Amino acid sequence: MSAAQCETKDAFGQSPDRLARKIAYYIFMNRVVEAILVSLIAACFMVTTIIDGILGTRVERRFIDSLRSISRDKLSRLRRAQIRYIFRCQYGLSKIKIRLAGGSYWLSIPCVVEGRKDGRPVKYMAKIINDQSAVKHRYMTMLRNLGIIAGGVEFWFEQYDSARDMASFERHCLDRLREKGVNSPAVMGMHSLNEEDYMLVTEFIEGKTLSDVTLGTAEISDVLATLKKMHDSKVIHGDIKLDNFLYSGGKVYLIDCLKIGHTTLPVAQAFDLICALCSLCEKAPVDTVMGLARRHFTEDELTYAGTMLDVAVSKVDIDLPPEKARELRQELGNPV
Repeated sequence: MSAAQCETKDAFGQSPDRLARKIAYYIFMNRVVEAILVSLIAACFMVTTIIDGILGTRVERRFIDSLRSISRDKLSRLRRAQIRYIFRCQYGLSKIKIRLAGGSYWLSIPCVVEGRKDGRPVKYMAKIINDQSAVKHRYMTMLRNLGIIAGGVEFWFEQYDSARDMASFERHCLDRLREKGVNSPAVMGMHSLNEEDYMLVTEFIEGKTLSDVTLGTAEISDVLATLKKMHDSKVIHGDIKLDNFLYSGGKVYLIDCLKIGHTTLPVAQAFDLICALCSLCEKAPVDTVMGLARRHFTEDELTYAGTMLDVAVSKVDIDLPPEKARELRQELGNPV
């Protein structure tokens, strides 16, 4: 593609449904609409939790999965064209192929972009973050903060002002993780697809998310060591879960972050730790996880993290069986 052809993206910057998206955006960002929908969703969570507690069913998990399915964004033809355009112009790629990445995405659209550059094959990871991402994150944040208030924890999740703010924060978070020596993908750039949509481009790491890997002691220890290194460097992640760890070449890589507002650093660190413990216990025995955790964290740190167990298990992306939650609670010295 010539330089002249790369000077403008107007052909791809206008979406046919742009007006409809704008109207929907302003409706869902209305305070009254927010209050009504959050109340309804919170009520559904309460009802499904009660049903599961009485009947031992998985109604709440099915409800969560349905919310994700309904709200999951699509990789449309327009977005494919925009991605190809950026990678031709900014990264010099030819013969471009685009496919959705794995994982339980619903707040963004992660894509693997393959092509050729200087005669050799290359791959990048491209994450599309748009106004719908910001709206969904806003509602998720309000629901999470309701759970935090109920749990009496002294921190909260912060909302993003826009899709640009969301993409910029993730870029900053990944840069800071690498700066502190934590394995994470290098950021290659951030690009505006139009005034509402942004694309964060990072190096592609060939591997699997930990949710798709059999967890042994080495993998569990690597996760806990990574978390300890972050906390020693005063870095907070905010969204620890198995899908936010990649396993590649015998190493664990950390991706994605969420904003946390907090009055004291130990509170946010404890929340990261309890989410890590819950996530690891989903796929490994509780005593194995706790035995390795005690090699990296003090008993005081683990006990403090245990006070946030109820908040952690209420996260929609943590699926810890009730029997394991009870076992973990006992291990953490925080019985009911």
